[in-house]
Amino acid sequence: MNTQSTPAVVSSSIDDIFQLTLADGLPADVGGKTIKYRTVRLRETSVADERIAARMAERVMTVGGVPKLLVSESDFRYAMTMRHCEYFECDGTKLPLAVLDLDTFGKLSPHDLQLLEERVVLVTLAAQLRYGVITQADFDQFAVGRIPAGTSSSPQPVGQAADVGSHAGLPESGPALLADFTGGGANAAASGHGA
Repeated sequence: MNTQSTPAVVSSSIDDIFQLTLADGLPADVGGKTIKYRTVRLRETSVADERIAARMAERVMTVGGVPKLLVSESDFRYAMTMRHCEYFECDGTKLPLAVLDLDTFGKLSPHDLQLLEERVVLVTLAAQLRYGVITQADFDQFAVGRIPAGTSSSPQPVGQAADVGSHAGLPESGPALLADFTGGGANAAASGHGA
């Protein structure tokens, strides 16, 4: 008896969220000839994948004369997208995740990278659907490009002072926002300076 859970049924126009065809493909030299792997098989990731991606994004930087190990947020996101790729395929030949590195993955076009990142979001949402975090209706709305009711886009179009009555339409300068957070008036003199 197979007790392993399977991804929830997706009722969107995407037949298989784990299969993606790229526009340009991942170029690779095979036998002195360049081929383009256009089909990608995606997979869900685990905590181990996050650790591997973090290690791939680590860089030693000198900060104040002291070497420090830092993790690049953009490289981490890029590495996590790569970790979602089980393999790339071209004419039955597979390029598995085990042989991929960031330099090889970096040969993707920006358009193909965006396609992959968008599909990774759907794969992640499918897992949330399976665990009951979101509903099938929410997933379907995301899958067709709409945001479900009750969620908001970020950043907000009107800023921090939205929904504060007559003040909602006023421009919000940095000092005014800082005054809001510190509890002082926006036009009051700072304590210790003047009257």
